[in-house]
Formats: sequence, structure tokens, C-alpha cells
Amino acid sequence: MVAALTKESATSKSVYFAHCTSEMIFITHLLAEEPEKLAGPLLADTYVTLLKGRNAWYGQMLAKGELSRDMGDSISGKGMIQGVSAVRAFYELLSQSSLSVLHPEENKLVAPVELCPILKTLYKVLIIREQSSQAILKALRDETLNDPRERIEIAQSHAFYRPSLLSQP
Repeated sequence: MVAALTKESATSKSVYFAHCTSEMIFITHLLAEEPEKLAGPLLADTYVTLLKGRNAWYGQMLAKGELSRDMGDSISGKGMIQGVSAVRAFYELLSQSSLSVLHPEENKLVAPVELCPILKTLYKVLIIREQSSQAILKALRDETLNDPRERIEIAQSHAFYRPSLLSQP
């Protein structure tokens, strides 16, 4: 979406990539006991998925208006767009009322999803459809967002791992 909305702006794509990877690193610190082992594969997959893969194509087509969200996430000739279900799954997982992390600026407990503004915006665009694809640009420009580096530092400096997060109830 960012690529299409900004006419392939390298700066905008870099900012988006930085925010997305910082959120994914934060999430791995919640899900994995040894998140460092995921760093290489995570970044490689992020590059392909966000910038070159089927999910990138889907986002660009949505932003250009060549596809509609009403068409669903299974596109003829492309197959299932996995990013849509991944956004839903991670949003729902990180929104659980039983989870909480300390918000670094507000000094209060919040659901982990509150520290993932890109994930929250993608959920609003792709899943509940309350915002247009333009919202992703607003999320990148929002001055209240943490610097991606700070989110990574928060994740690395706190013991966030929650072994029960992926367990069956």
C-alpha cells in the first residue's frame, strides 16, 4: 500500500519497513523464548513478504483501487493472500485481555497490540474496514509513534516472553 500511495517513494517504503520489522521483533519477544534465533529468517521473510511478494502486490492493488477488500483474500491467479489472515491472527492474539505490557511513555499496563500501531492500522484497513488504505500513511506520519529503534530496545530490555500465549485454553 505504501509503495502505491507514495508512487514508490524509497523513503516511505524504508520507514514502513523499519516500523514493521520493529513490531515483528517486539512480537517475537512475546512468542519465543529465544527470539534472537528468529532474527535472520524474520528479516529475510519480511523483505520478501512486505516488498516483493503476493502480500505486497495485494496491498498495491488495494491502494490503486484495482482490487476491492470485498473481493476477499483469495485472488484468482494469485491464490490466498496470507497477510490478511496473519494480520487478523496477530491482532487478536495481541489484544487478549489476559495479556499486558507496560507502555513505555504512559507508564500503565496495555495490551501488546497497543505498541504495534502498524498492525492496528492494517487491522482497521484489511479486517474491520473502518479505514481506507490511506490510513497506513497517517500511521507512519503520526508523531506519537515510538521510533522503531525504541520499540526494539523495549522488547530486548524486558522479559516479555509469555509461554502461555500460544497454548490451548
